[in-house]
Amino acid sequence: MCSVTGVLLLDPRKYSEVEARLAEILIRAEDRGRDSFGIVTISSKGEISQVKVVGRPSLNKEKLMGVLSPDTKVVVANNRAEPTTEFVKFKTERDVQPFVGNRFVVSHNGIIANDLELEKRLELKRDTRIDSAVLPPLLDKRWDGSLEGLRDLLNLMKGSFALVIGDRERPDRIFLAQNFKPLYMAYDVSLKAVFFTSLDDYFGVGPFDPVNMRKLDPYTVVEVTDAPSLRTLQLQEYRKKRALVVASGGLDSTVAATKVLREGYEVTLLHFNYHHKAEEKEREAVRRIAEFLHVDLMEVNTDLFSMVGNATLLKGGGEIVKERRGEEGAEFAHEWVPARNSIFFTVALAIAESKGYDAVVSGVNLEEAGAYPDNEMEFVRMFQKLAPYAVGPNKRVEILMPVGNLVKHEIVKLGLEIGAPLHLTWSCYEGGSKHCGRCGPCYMRKTAFRINGVEDPVEYEDRD
Repeated sequence: MCSVTGVLLLDPRKYSEVEARLAEILIRAEDRGRDSFGIVTISSKGEISQVKVVGRPSLNKEKLMGVLSPDTKVVVANNRAEPTTEFVKFKTERDVQPFVGNRFVVSHNGIIANDLELEKRLELKRDTRIDSAVLPPLLDKRWDGSLEGLRDLLNLMKGSFALVIGDRERPDRIFLAQNFKPLYMAYDVSLKAVFFTSLDDYFGVGPFDPVNMRKLDPYTVVEVTDAPSLRTLQLQEYRKKRALVVASGGLDSTVAATKVLREGYEVTLLHFNYHHKAEEKEREAVRRIAEFLHVDLMEVNTDLFSMVGNATLLKGGGEIVKERRGEEGAEFAHEWVPARNSIFFTVALAIAESKGYDAVVSGVNLEEAGAYPDNEMEFVRMFQKLAPYAVGPNKRVEILMPVGNLVKHEIVKLGLEIGAPLHLTWSCYEGGSKHCGRCGPCYMRKTAFRINGVEDPVEYEDRD
């Protein structure tokens, strides 16, 4: 395991300041690698210089200085934490990354599980048993230096990777590639340099520093040039055809499900029975909705939330708030169930991975985000960023929120336009024979239909 680091210098005259920043990054990156570190530079003429040390950067600070020069264009560096499976008792410089080939210089974080097979089948030569050492000869032999070619070549590898690659024939650019291993990029305006490393904390960027920092997307290959410009390709093309919709039987998830169905997805509804007050009515509604849309339905029965206690949505959890005929019940999270959507999303993600779904879909929306943190668009965005690290390698599952930017009356409007079975939905927190008409969801629902000038097709005990 390692931390990978790279620098593309846009103005080599600032090499000394860049070198100081690089030293800080490598010292911070010791928490991902303490056994050895290496720095390889590529000049504007494609010439290389390198420093490789067995030990920590913080204990060898003098080795971090004097590496860059006014002619340096690209830096590829590495902090290594030696895996148990690749322990080398007497390490030498040849065991230290980055590894250098005839053309390409590579820093690798991760594991190449089929390095021996690649070495034998493709007749590759390396002078250390470290798996990463197979990469430069592989690239030298099979890669044409194009972004598309790198994407195709990486399909030969089994395992995990974040790669920083320098090209001696084209020192005006640097390549990055990753599956689920992390990579961050920071463009420092004052230093005129682009830095790359494994965690954003390693950049040491303050809130007012002139630095543009971003996380590179998992399962991508990236080419950055000194123009400066950036080009990105997905490692794989994804079908985006099978969607697992977390469905309550209410308006929001029903419209979300109908929308992705109309967009061409093969849809399955996923419903949770968790001993809440409206469990029977919601189960009845979601079954009828699945039948109407001609889609499959999965149901998960769980009493997990019984351990939470005191949540008013649960059976025996107290009275549902119906104050001020719904306004306060609609605008405040009285019926909060701790971590409910996080649990639902996690279970849905596991099912999606195991059964080959391309997306998990939620009815999270802008209206309820005002009251419920786990209905905020940011919740879904952060879960989307988490997802690649929660599923297996090469098991990509997207998290979609088709109505995430809509408020309730816009959701009703969309549902009417696309033919969603709004008449079959159940929104009430209670589980009576009719919607109560006074809880928060009932209040919002009635108001949303009224705004659209359409009568709500469900029955209420109190319609005022």
